[in-house]
Amino acid sequence: MSIAFFLSPEGHLVRVPSNHISMVIAEPERFELTIEEIRAAYEKHGERIGVEGEARNELILKVVSQGWIRIRRYENYWSVTAPSLEPSVWDRLQNWAGKMLSGTNYFKEAHREMFLKISTPEGEIHSTIGDLADGTCFSEE
Repeated sequence: MSIAFFLSPEGHLVRVPSNHISMVIAEPERFELTIEEIRAAYEKHGERIGVEGEARNELILKVVSQGWIRIRRYENYWSVTAPSLEPSVWDRLQNWAGKMLSGTNYFKEAHREMFLKISTPEGEIHSTIGDLADGTCFSEE
């Protein structure tokens, strides 16, 4: 099972229908980008627009650096890319984890012990979604 979200800088949960880069390409203004910036990134890396390669990584990291949080649940874990370890980011993530555990109109996480990997420019945090929801997820690696 795979489900994906963006968490906006204001804390709004946005479901991603397929993949994150397709949403960024379809709605560049929402992410404070232009289609020209997107084209330039793909041209720089010699990739076709929409390919999940180096240009995708560059663009997703740019969106994240502007305060968005990228989230995807894979079969055995949650993958989160966040802009920082600042308290405001942790607050948004803790709120998101609570929503996933209690259920939203998008999804309900049935396993509090589901592994969670949070990547930031400062490093990675490995924990569980339950510990994040409880505010006890600080085992940096």
